[in-house]
Amino acid sequence: MTLDKLTQGIQRFREWLSGVPFQAFDGRWAEFPQAWSEELKAIERLLETQEELPIAFLGPSQQGKSSLINALVGQNVLAVGGAVGACTCVVTSIHYRSGPGFFAEIEFISLEDWRGELTSMQDALVALRFLADTPADEEERDISRRDAFEKFHAVYRTDPDQDIARVLGDANLGMPPEIAAHMRNGNPIRLEFENPQTFRNELRRYLVGREQHADGQFWPVISHVRVYGDFPVLSHGVALVDLPGLNDPNPARERVTRRYLNDASYLWLICNSQTGIDRVLSKVLRDNGLLFRLFLEGRLDAFSVVTTKIDEINIEAILEQMGADVEAFDGDLQGVLQFRREQIADQVRQNLLSIGRDIVSRAQEQQHAETFLNRVDSLPVYSVSTSAYLHNAGRMPLYAGPKLDIAETHIPCLIDHLQQITLERSRSARIEAAARRLNVLWEQARRFFLDLITWVEQSSEASRQEWSTLQQVAHHAIDQAGLILQQSRLEIGPKVRAQRHTFSERVQQAEQRAAIGLVSVVQAWGSLNWRSLRAAVSRKGRYFSSATGREIDLNRDLSRAYLDLLPFIWEDFFRQGLGAIVDDSVNETSEALKSTAIEIQGALSMLKQQPPGLSDSIRDSFGSAQVGFRLQSGQLKSAILAEIQRTRQSLSNGLIETATAGMQSAYEEAAREPVAEGIKGRMLEILGRHAREQGPPLFVNLRQELSDGVGVLLESMVPQTEHIVRFGEGILNRFRQNLEIGPSVDPESVSRFQRSLNSLPDPIT
Repeated sequence: MTLDKLTQGIQRFREWLSGVPFQAFDGRWAEFPQAWSEELKAIERLLETQEELPIAFLGPSQQGKSSLINALVGQNVLAVGGAVGACTCVVTSIHYRSGPGFFAEIEFISLEDWRGELTSMQDALVALRFLADTPADEEERDISRRDAFEKFHAVYRTDPDQDIARVLGDANLGMPPEIAAHMRNGNPIRLEFENPQTFRNELRRYLVGREQHADGQFWPVISHVRVYGDFPVLSHGVALVDLPGLNDPNPARERVTRRYLNDASYLWLICNSQTGIDRVLSKVLRDNGLLFRLFLEGRLDAFSVVTTKIDEINIEAILEQMGADVEAFDGDLQGVLQFRREQIADQVRQNLLSIGRDIVSRAQEQQHAETFLNRVDSLPVYSVSTSAYLHNAGRMPLYAGPKLDIAETHIPCLIDHLQQITLERSRSARIEAAARRLNVLWEQARRFFLDLITWVEQSSEASRQEWSTLQQVAHHAIDQAGLILQQSRLEIGPKVRAQRHTFSERVQQAEQRAAIGLVSVVQAWGSLNWRSLRAAVSRKGRYFSSATGREIDLNRDLSRAYLDLLPFIWEDFFRQGLGAIVDDSVNETSEALKSTAIEIQGALSMLKQQPPGLSDSIRDSFGSAQVGFRLQSGQLKSAILAEIQRTRQSLSNGLIETATAGMQSAYEEAAREPVAEGIKGRMLEILGRHAREQGPPLFVNLRQELSDGVGVLLESMVPQTEHIVRFGEGILNRFRQNLEIGPSVDPESVSRFQRSLNSLPDPIT
């Protein structure tokens, strides 16, 4: 189903609806065209959403992320290999567009952001040795100098010690006029080419990390590259986003990275099959709290691990591990690869479970441990051979590894996974859902007129009397179901308020334990070398240490003293509590509609005098109404659950921002400490004192922020959930109206009914 075809179908139905002579109908049927019109508007609203579903690829450089993206999209549009080592500093997203050719938009950081980074480089270059420097301090200083030199030289091709002051004095910061103009006005550079190789080579000009270029290398000043092409795998609204590490020292690029990490519907951790989740990735998942954060934000189910280069194996060693006879090996790699994949999946899951156990122990919620760890243990793990896949597709002719067929590379399995996890929320899924709802609406309208015509033309006095008896039975069943739904709707608000009260009590109890946790947080800062600590307080509490490979985030550490205690409280409230209320509303309404339809259908089966096919038509209309409820309630439920997840995510990020604001004065005071003997101790004393003093009010502020955010969510959630039940009540009313056809219908109206039926447009297919 295409969007154009669906849009045309909606327009035809609207034109038909506006021309149907409802003004000639008895007032009893006025609700039918009104309900059809409202449903048509709801179908159109479903199509108005233009949400893109980004899948963020997170992992170290040189792990095969760009090659994997090339394999998934079916074109070699991204440069790969050692020549683009520094490309990992740039957020690169791949998007779908129909039509021939490829184009890219290259977005730059602002001149002001680049000036700030140049100033940081200058500070690093002039930093002096200090008598109190530890070996770690010395290493921090030397690596910072080296990084500053390499980045400056990449852009300007000159020695920063000699030229950085001159560059800072230039209005364009020494950039080529074209690049400076884009950095100043914020407009991207646009590239467009028909040939993928030409496109890739021209794009690499801006991203290259090691290839010499007369104009310099621009990757240090690029924040984001968007690539567009006719990539069928992305046609239902998916974007693949290759992220730099979360440790990018450029604040402008880091903001882009973190925004995508926050906004990404799905997160794929990409790593090498040989190393699995190594020390670097463990830092991201454990020390930087990524796995904890995904759980806190309700995004754990959106996390997958993809290991690359499965074809780089020692066949003899694996055969020995399998207990197989090496001499008898016949060259069939299928069993070897399957064994290796199972090894990798086990290693990955053991690493994730180790981090999961840490989360459970800090939260002190052992009653949830088994359920949570089972969720961690069930996270998808894929091991693929991108090179063998590209070789099979004729796009890597020099590949010299094991010859695997397409299926053995497991790239098709990964594509199926991509389609499966995104299909429910994708653009194409909304189009299909809208098409189903339009066809259900068409069927309701068709049966309405058909039943009226059948009744007028074929009913008898006996059938009318019999039908009157049926109506009494049916009205009683409908009234009883209506009372059940009314009670269900009235209970939604009290249920939500009860959940909120329990949540608030548990959050308040966590404050006392959080205050104790502050002590260990401040003590942990003592392990930082003084240069890293000073860099962090000078950057609002956040800094990446190149020497240690450690992301320092004092704000996150402070908030974690509180947040570590909350994940299962949040899970109980958001997922189990609020989610269960939504589920109950849907299930109770669906059950009421189903039981009412069954009771009426039972009474229909006792009728003997009705026009041929009329009873069957009424039964079918009940079924059509229930299908409509499933479609509508499913979309309403998805929207409510998505809002709950967004609130979880927003609140967890907001708590860290609150901690940041609460510590600013301490950072500023610590940053003013002169570089002299005992600087580290003095900075720690300032930070510790402020944390102890501000900890209790900080936790009160965090609790208030949670309360406010939850309150906003619940204000919108209650009426949305009530709307699910009201929709069911509307269907019950239509059940009642379906049974009102026939009596006192003017036979002369048949011709108008027939014209309306004949003019009804065909259903879309």
